[in-house]
Amino acid sequence: MVPSLALEPQNISALHIKYHVRQSLLRLEQLQKSKQKERLSEEGTIRQRFGEIEANPISLPEEYCKQAVEQLNTDLASHFTMFFQFKKQHWIVEGPDWKHLHEALDKYAKTIAEAADKLAERINLLGGLPVSNPSRFTELAYVKFEGEDKIDLRAMLENDLHAEQIAIQTLRERIQLAQDNNDYGTDENLKDILEDHEEVAHELDHYLRDTSLEETLRR
Repeated sequence: MVPSLALEPQNISALHIKYHVRQSLLRLEQLQKSKQKERLSEEGTIRQRFGEIEANPISLPEEYCKQAVEQLNTDLASHFTMFFQFKKQHWIVEGPDWKHLHEALDKYAKTIAEAADKLAERINLLGGLPVSNPSRFTELAYVKFEGEDKIDLRAMLENDLHAEQIAIQTLRERIQLAQDNNDYGTDENLKDILEDHEEVAHELDHYLRDTSLEETLRR
């Protein structure tokens, strides 16, 4: 005699629950995959994360490139900080010599912006990603932004000169590291940037002499 295949009511109920649980889990998994696809379509597929180093085409060791990129990103963040400080001062400067300084500060901002572009390009060539998130500039920069308040002219220029001096000293250290690792491209790149900073520092120092800024500019 063939045994009965009839299921007890409690077994039917258990199977029913398992079925619905399994279906719910499948729907949840499909929903997660759908959201992930939407996120990828909005943000794009990540090919390299910030802080990662890709192989470079100029045959420099990865270990050196990682160190160089980390340092150059602090330089880049500092240049962005200096750029915004010069632009802020350019916008709000006032006083007897305001016109000359208005133009000079804008010129310095452009010089810093060009240097930042060179740094970013070099970071990319070394296999890294240049810092581009404004919220990270303060975290990485070794120069301090003077703030959004309007302060007296001499204090602003002193802040600028101090930032330039820090950048100059730091760039000299970067140049030495590049030379020690036969990275002559970065060496030459940084030397060009260094010369620009030295010129800006020289002019700021002249503005801060005891005589009138207007008198200094007429010389």
